[in-house]
Amino acid sequence: MNAGMCVLLAALSLPPAKGLGIYSYSHAEYSYKRSNCKLIPSALALCHGIEYPEMRLPNLLGHETMEEVLQQAGSWIPLVQKQCHPDTKKFLCSLFAPVCIDELDEPIQPCRSLCEQVRESCSPVMSAFGFPWPDMLQCEHFPQDNDLCIPPADSNQHGPPPREAQGGIRCDLISGGFA
Repeated sequence: MNAGMCVLLAALSLPPAKGLGIYSYSHAEYSYKRSNCKLIPSALALCHGIEYPEMRLPNLLGHETMEEVLQQAGSWIPLVQKQCHPDTKKFLCSLFAPVCIDELDEPIQPCRSLCEQVRESCSPVMSAFGFPWPDMLQCEHFPQDNDLCIPPADSNQHGPPPREAQGGIRCDLISGGFA
């Protein structure tokens, strides 16, 4: 078994990170203002150099510190290196290092279709090493494509394509939009 895949598979067997979890962002006790934006460090190899410079903490996986993010994200690099889907990195980074936008108080989740496309292509790779698609990445938890979310790169919409901000974020769905 490839050593990188062993690292990924070991990470999948870890208990979920303490914290918020993917869908707890509506809780009033948490604030997601600009102060929670952090530069994406070069040590975050999975996401360093993506199309946006800052990420939001806590992230969509409930990691509250950069140390937690670094520990968990590195385990997914082998899956990205397998090139099972062109949007694997985009999908994983939307969870580990969600884009931080001044005008929004809450994180932007990946669209359900992005998750489904990556899962369809990458779950066989994971299955080949004896692991199912992880519960923390169940696609039905993510918003439909007509909501504010990060779409797949090949997202074909009827009519003119939506405007996108850095990182492929659909700006046409944000009230007020971006210039």
